[in-house]
Parts: sequence; C-alpha cells; structure tokens
Amino acid sequence: MDSDVVLAAEGISKSFSGVQVLKSVDFTLRKNEIHALMGENGAGKSTLIKIISGDYKKDTGSVVFNGQRVDFSNPGQALRSGLRVIHQEINLVRSMTVAENIFLGNFPLRKSRTIDWPAMYRQAKEVLDSLEENIPPDKKVRQLSIAEQQIVEIAKALSERPKVLIMDEPTAALNDQETASLFRRLKKLKETGVSIIYITHRFSEMYALADRVTVLRDGSTVGTANASDMNDEKLIKMMVGNEVDALFKRRESEKGGQLFAIKGMHSAGALEDINLHIDRGELVVVFGLFGAGQNELCRAIFGDLPCESGEMYIKGKKVRIKSVRDACKNGIGYVSDDRKGEGIIPLLSVQENICLPSYPGSLSNPLGVVKMGKARKLAKQYFDKFHVKCRSLAQSLGSLSGGNQQKCMIARWVAGGIELLVLNMPTRGVDVGARAEIYRVLEDLADQGVAVLAISLEMPEVLSIADRIYVMRERKIVAEVARKDASQEYLLAKAMGVNTAAPAAP
Repeated sequence: MDSDVVLAAEGISKSFSGVQVLKSVDFTLRKNEIHALMGENGAGKSTLIKIISGDYKKDTGSVVFNGQRVDFSNPGQALRSGLRVIHQEINLVRSMTVAENIFLGNFPLRKSRTIDWPAMYRQAKEVLDSLEENIPPDKKVRQLSIAEQQIVEIAKALSERPKVLIMDEPTAALNDQETASLFRRLKKLKETGVSIIYITHRFSEMYALADRVTVLRDGSTVGTANASDMNDEKLIKMMVGNEVDALFKRRESEKGGQLFAIKGMHSAGALEDINLHIDRGELVVVFGLFGAGQNELCRAIFGDLPCESGEMYIKGKKVRIKSVRDACKNGIGYVSDDRKGEGIIPLLSVQENICLPSYPGSLSNPLGVVKMGKARKLAKQYFDKFHVKCRSLAQSLGSLSGGNQQKCMIARWVAGGIELLVLNMPTRGVDVGARAEIYRVLEDLADQGVAVLAISLEMPEVLSIADRIYVMRERKIVAEVARKDASQEYLLAKAMGVNTAAPAAP
C-alpha cells in the first residue's frame, strides 16, 4: 500500500437480510487530506463508514489503517486507535452540561482518580474557543439550539485528538458564519496531520474544503477525482447517473386566490408584526440568516409559540390557533428541521408513521381500534405517490435514509388531509436526487391547492423552488420578492440589513 495512504478500504461488500447494500467498494484516505465522500441517500456511504469504524461487520474485503490490517469489533476500539466519527444525528446527553458531554467517557482526573471539574470546564472552553464559539461550558445541552448541539458534537470529537476524523453532514444545522469557522478549523487540523473523511450533499462544501472526492452510487464506487477537476454537471452525473433527473426547475402554474394569510402576528422577543400570505398554487419560501426568527414563525403557525396579537386566515376564514391540537384541527401540518427529535418515531413502521395523524379519525372505529386494512391502503397510497424506497411498509422508519424519512414525514400530513404544510429546512441532510423528488412533491401539493410554506437557509434552494420569497431579519419580515425578480445579492443584502435597490414588486 502507498505509504501516503493512512486508511484504505478495499473490496468492501455488505448485505442485510439478503439485500446487498455495498458491492466491492474501494476507498482510500491519504495523510493530511480532506476527502469528500458523496452520493445519494441510500448509496452506501453510512454503511461503509460504519464498517470502517466497527459498527458493522463486513461480508468481504479489508480495511487497512496506519499500515496495519484492522477489523474493529466496536466503535470504542476504533476510537482508541485514533479514528473518530461524528454522525449526522446528534447523540448528546441532554441533561448534562456542554463540558460533561465533551468529555463524557474521558473526564480529566486528579491523582485521587476523581473528576477534576475545574480542569474539565477549562479544557472544554479551550476546545470551544478553538472553534470560535462562545457556548458556555456549564450550560445544559437541552438549552441549546440544534446548531449549538452540533458544535458540541464537533468539540467532543476534537477533544479526543483523532488521527482520522469522519464527519457526516456536520454543517446541516449550522449557519454560514459557523460553517466558515468550522472549515477554518478543519483546514488547520489537516495541517497538523489529521486526515478527514467529509460526507456531504452540498457541492459548495466539497469545492471549498476537499482535496479529493469519491462518489458512491447504488452501493458501488463510481469514481475518485481531485476536487479541483469537478463541476456540478460531473458530480450530478456521477451521483445519479442522469443529469436531468437531479436538476429542478419550478414549473410555471396558474395561481388562484389567497389560501393562507397572517396579519400582524407578534410574539414578545420572537416575532414582530408578521404579515404574509400564500395564494393557491403558490410555493412560498422564507429566507433569512440563521436565528432571524424563522423557527419561531413555524412554531407560532403550528400553535407551539404563544402570540400576543395577530390573526391567521385559511380560505378567507379566521382560525384560532392556540395549541398544536388547534393547528391540527384546522388542517395545518408541520415538518420540523429536527427530524430525529421532533419528526420520526424510528422504531415504528413506515405505515404507522404515515398514518399517525389519521388514527383518531377515519382509520379507527368509535372504540379507538385501528382499521388495519384501511390504514394499510392509505399508507400504501402515499408510499407509492412519494416513491419511498424501502423493503416494505412494515420496515421501521428509523432504518430508512434521511431523504426517505423526510418523504414519509410529508406523506404523514398529506394523508391526514391538510390546508397548510409548513416545512422547516425541508431538505436538511438530504442528497441531491432525493431533494429533487421532495421539490416535486411540494410543487404537486401547491398545484393541488395546499398552501406550502418552506423555511430555507440555502440560497440555491430558495431561488430554485420559490414562487415568492419573504426575507426575515431580526424577527421581522423585511422584504417580499417574486422569484423572477430575486437575486442572491438582493436577498443576502436584505437579510443582513444592507441597503440595496428594491426589485419590482411581486
């Protein structure tokens, strides 16, 4: 093996219940390299990483680490050898402090073998400072935002000083400033001898960070190339095998009268004088920098954030939304950006997750007993409609890829019959192929008369899917613009509070 290679996986194959998910995959990581690993959800990226790090046993093939053939039996063994994985899903102990989570299992000890608490909090602050973050080490994790929790996960990994760091979508919940800070830190780590495998669906991140990129498709290695030699067209073709299918262009459609509206919504410290509307056939996106009030807007619409003033209207009728139950009764559905914590029920089946909001109504008898045949028929209808990829309706939802989980979350609300669907970061942690499928689903819903309101921090997504865009800054809506008149420069300027010429009124 080349002496410049720190990690090599050769001929890796793996099957689950007779379904082959990896087919003789090859992957190499060089010393002092950031290597992007890309591919659609379900392409085999996570399975490969779990084999390398000891979560799964391979069927065939070999893994060589630091010149030695290894077969880690568990992640702890890999960690002790200097290989650390940061998974996409956050795994912190919410009742513990930030410092306790960073050093969990590796607490600094005094000579008496008791925990050196002052040293732990001091060292935690040093790690957070190196990431240019000011999260208090003594703060409870349950008090942190999703983005802050992701930073703690990264800090925990860096505190262990790994030789190889594997990161799965680490920026999914981070804003641009936090992402830039993380990239600076990763480039410094590379200079100190740490090699990094960086799993991402974002092309811009690969261009900005990676030295090389390897693409997997359908469990096989498509190819490896220098990042500087790649472009969007090449990447898309490698990832999905068909350039056209992966691209999305919002089709033109007839717009009707107003379907949903908010007037004068105000919540102390969260929202200020919010006014917006969605017409029939419209897909509206709210854009803003992280923390501008988008999350609070979602929660207020779904009845999870009390408002001192303001009114909501559906089909011209004023509706009273004081709780989540009120929202559901009025045909409002919400897909959270925290899919694991506030979305899926991972141990329940695909069918049970899709049918969940419908159980109290048409899917059960007066005694509350579920009509299984009817439930199966309803779930199958939307399973097929949204092209969910899995073995069967009985498969646990937690075992599906992120994109397929997200499609099931949307199907859940559509199956229950809704007037308004609110989506907070609808494609967070979703690959390019699944993104296009989700966009088509949202487009179809809008065309069928459902009011669709999406929150997005990603400029390409905003400019691709929106009929009309609202920009938020400091808890207020500061601009409204039609997609045809929108530009990246204008939207960013409004989100940042920079004066710029206004485009034509939508």
